[in-house]
Amino acid sequence: MVFLVLFSFFSLCTRPGQALFTQPARVSFFGQVPMNYRPLLLVPALLTALTASTLTQSAVDDLIAKNLTAKGGPEKLKSIQSMKQTSKMTTQGTEATITVYSKRPNLMRQELKIGAQTVTNGFDGEVSWIINPLSGMTKPIVVSGPQSDIIREQAAFDGPFIDYKTRGSKVLLNGVETLGDRKVQHLQVIARTQQTQHIYLDAETNLETKIVSMLDGRKFEQELSDYRDVEGVKVPFTIRMLVDGVLQSQISVQSVEFNVKIDDAMFKVVK
Repeated sequence: MVFLVLFSFFSLCTRPGQALFTQPARVSFFGQVPMNYRPLLLVPALLTALTASTLTQSAVDDLIAKNLTAKGGPEKLKSIQSMKQTSKMTTQGTEATITVYSKRPNLMRQELKIGAQTVTNGFDGEVSWIINPLSGMTKPIVVSGPQSDIIREQAAFDGPFIDYKTRGSKVLLNGVETLGDRKVQHLQVIARTQQTQHIYLDAETNLETKIVSMLDGRKFEQELSDYRDVEGVKVPFTIRMLVDGVLQSQISVQSVEFNVKIDDAMFKVVK
């Protein structure tokens, strides 16, 4: 839940300016079969396709269940109502402090402090906004379009896996791959808005090791490591951020607090 929010903030600060079934291949001898026999061939083929789809979906749900269990279990995760995370970020030789506030169901505020200036963005459940004095935006700007869609999806407190079907998302299994010396399961999450995330789960720990998203033709990656236990929940304490394959920053989590008291007003657009 923590690391999925950070991408939306990073994309805002670095952006320069403003089907489960596929059609089967035709069998070469199909045209030579008498017309009245074709339905007899199609029925087994359809049953095979449906069975394969069911097995694939079962594998997806099994991987998601293992992931949620590895992170502390769905009930434990659902018991968390709010969160505050403080991190240090190093980017191009500059150090900054990031503070993330989030609250059910999808309220989010993030503050990036560099020197004496603070870049702030938030989502109040309806409106995405940002204040970025580093770009001359000293008053809040409402974010729209693809960026807003990404923020809306990533502000979901439980992340992309819990109750994903209820939220209208699809999760596809792209198979086993290798990242470095680790085997990973590659899952593709397609939200109701058609925003897509590629999530790589470590085959041994079942925890997220990499998350990839696209925005305006640019590839944003998060590499997650150093998972630690925080009140029974596994949280990555090291996050590397890459854009188009180039390392942009590294985030070191300093503290994570759950069920802290947060006023809803802090998520709304600053007047």
